Amino acid sequence: MLISCQQIKMWVAAISSSVGSQSHLVFKLLKQFAIALLTCFFALGGAIIGVISGALKGQTTETGLLRGVGVGAVTGAITGVQLMELIANGEPFSKFALICSLVNGKIFMEWVSPAVLKAYQWQISTMETSLREISDIFEVNTIRGLSQDTIQELPIFEFHSDIDTTASCYDTSCAICLQDLKDGESTRLLPSCRHFFHLHCIDVWLTRQGTCPICRKDV
Repeated sequence: MLISCQQIKMWVAAISSSVGSQSHLVFKLLKQFAIALLTCFFALGGAIIGVISGALKGQTTETGLLRGVGVGAVTGAITGVQLMELIANGEPFSKFALICSLVNGKIFMEWVSPAVLKAYQWQISTMETSLREISDIFEVNTIRGLSQDTIQELPIFEFHSDIDTTASCYDTSCAICLQDLKDGESTRLLPSCRHFFHLHCIDVWLTRQGTCPICRKDV
């Protein structure tokens, strides 16, 4: 029985349509897998940076190291996923700058550190409110902050990276906000331990606590 040319064309078209449909499905699955893989990567990267930032922040606040690690990990992972969603939705990021930032981890630090800082500000605010209520109820004596007159008497100097102002510190970043000190910024020095911080950061801290954020020595 002879097969007409019309039937052959119909079979070829059916086969091509089936192959094209399967290829589209495979491409769609690969795309979803790639997005899921990148999301996991961003979440993991954010969590790692969050743990580091959270540990540093928890060590210098009343939240504690372990709680700091937990808050930092969760906040970092959520921020990493949000960053991935922004990139997937076509936010105007430079591809070259994005790749460089991913390689050196800078993109996670720029996004995660502020998010962890906000989470800690909320944590500290909640904890200070609880401690204040407990102190008022049971009349527990706690370390009070310093007066504005006392704070203003503490020495101020202008930070410069090319002079020896780091002899008494481990790095050139502010332990309160976790940001690097820039040349020309005003910093305040604590005479008891020789640690220094951003002027605004330490002034706000000292109005609440009369101790150094790093070593806990009385100012």
